[in-house]
Amino acid sequence: MPQIAETVSRLGMGLMRLPCDEKGIDYPAAELMIDRLMEAGVTYYDTAWFYHENTSEDFAKKALITRFPRNKFTIATKMPLGEAEKNGGAQAIFDKQQENLGTDVIDFYLMHGINGGSIDHMARLGADEVVTKMKRGGRIRYNGFSWHGAADDLPKVLDGFDWDFCMIQLNYYDWLALDGQKLYKAAADRNIPLIVMEPVRGGGLAVCHPDVARVFEEADPAVSAASWALRWAGSLPGVDVVLSGMSNMHQVNENINLFSPLKPLTDDERGVIGKAMEAFKTLPLVPCTECNYCNKCPQSIPIPKLFGGKNDIVRFGSSWYMMNYKNWTKPENQITACTECGVCEAACPQGINIIERLKQLDAELS
Repeated sequence: MPQIAETVSRLGMGLMRLPCDEKGIDYPAAELMIDRLMEAGVTYYDTAWFYHENTSEDFAKKALITRFPRNKFTIATKMPLGEAEKNGGAQAIFDKQQENLGTDVIDFYLMHGINGGSIDHMARLGADEVVTKMKRGGRIRYNGFSWHGAADDLPKVLDGFDWDFCMIQLNYYDWLALDGQKLYKAAADRNIPLIVMEPVRGGGLAVCHPDVARVFEEADPAVSAASWALRWAGSLPGVDVVLSGMSNMHQVNENINLFSPLKPLTDDERGVIGKAMEAFKTLPLVPCTECNYCNKCPQSIPIPKLFGGKNDIVRFGSSWYMMNYKNWTKPENQITACTECGVCEAACPQGINIIERLKQLDAELS
């Protein structure tokens, strides 16, 4: 696969999980991280309209763009199509993003959160025309998208526009579990350069189930589980940038050491990753395939999403939305609303004892 026509560092900094205090982004702590990354030669910095409650682009301006020579780094941000639809269109949003960043040129400009229907959405908004015009005018250097859809829909989007690169979620767990291999192959077949997001799956592969962690500890007790995940992603041909949303100086230093330079996995080390993937398969999970047949629940309890979150807790130690599920479900749709009518169990092709499992989950969350 060809590389992006730009010299970028293999390690990229995602400005999505910066250290925060009660006022928002902790600027002194976050700026020290940026200083260390710049000193180490990290040149790819990724932000977006929505990150840190719409303040990440402004942080990029103040901590990066106004403090370092502009030719020493590249900046990436993303077009929020939904926001463009509500607030003046794609051109107005792009102009505002340039103002937020304080730069005449956005090096890497992505359509944000693209899925199978996004090509049509882009066309309706004229976002494709705006990107083409801005690129011709030198206000965008490279155009791409971040993928948040089904693997089977990716070829349609890849073939629907003249992309310079794409960004996909890719890690050794999702390689099979969420069709990561299909996503990778779709881009590889079209020779489209890749930027990898979530290589540690939002931290889930850094603090994973003890049975999985034990595989890595036995292979090399001095190396973190996160390092294995990052090296796996960085070892894939065609991956130009591995994006890491670093939150503290420890992560910054660990990642810099890992990528200075990155040593591709050996065959023996790939075997260790394979053992970790097998260990994930043996965990005590709810055997839910999220087929949604149980969505016939009269109380509209989001059973598949709850079981998916429970399984993430087992696999990775935590799940943000499960810890906050009462905020994303109405009281009348929470587990306590279950009347034990049995409609869900009658519809479940996996034969799961859903009612009892929900009771256990409610007790754990309480």
